[in-house]
Amino acid sequence: MAEVLIAAVLLGFVIMSSLTALSQSYGFVRHARMVTLASQILQSVMEDLRLRNYSELKNNAAQTQPVDMTSVLTTERFASNFTSGFAISARYTTLVASGPSQPGKLTVELTVTWTENGSPFSRKTVTYFGEQGMSDYIYVGWAP
Repeated sequence: MAEVLIAAVLLGFVIMSSLTALSQSYGFVRHARMVTLASQILQSVMEDLRLRNYSELKNNAAQTQPVDMTSVLTTERFASNFTSGFAISARYTTLVASGPSQPGKLTVELTVTWTENGSPFSRKTVTYFGEQGMSDYIYVGWAP
């Protein structure tokens, strides 16, 4: 009888530790999924900005910084239960002001923030835009 009791207790410890490990692994997988999704959103928004002409970017740089771009989640078809807590912001910095003999230059820093289990996380990317660069010749004036 004692052997059965000891075996049952040991089996209980094994099962409980397995469930704990499984629960932790689900948390790690969820975090990896959220980081991947945040990176995909950053890349999509950045590519959308690269297809705009410089005057639109300059207008964004004139706004109060950082510019809230959370509405992009719905226009870029990223709206889901996973992205409901995401916030996207862009900070435009004018490096060189546009002039008659000098093309302008901007830097844009995109940041995605979200919260998981009470802990804040964020991912960010930075790029440069130049006036009379590719963005003035390749322009998308329509939305898919």
